[in-house]
Amino acid sequence: AEGEYRVNGEGLVNSQARTLRLALTKVSSENYDQPLTISADARTPHQAVVTAMDVAGALGFKRLSITTRESE
Repeated sequence: AEGEYRVNGEGLVNSQARTLRLALTKVSSENYDQPLTISADARTPHQAVVTAMDVAGALGFKRLSITTRESE
């Protein structure tokens, strides 16, 4: 809900798109054909989700899924 990003459960040092891009590149081993799920808290600002989608799309991920979960 605070706009923080996690990749495979690990928090990132900041919420910048560049940091997210580097983390996705690392965990994917540059294999962008694999599925990617973006999961967001119900209170997450839309811009944070759009940024994640933009980063994933720019890297070449084509199999994106988006899920939401109820606020804790």
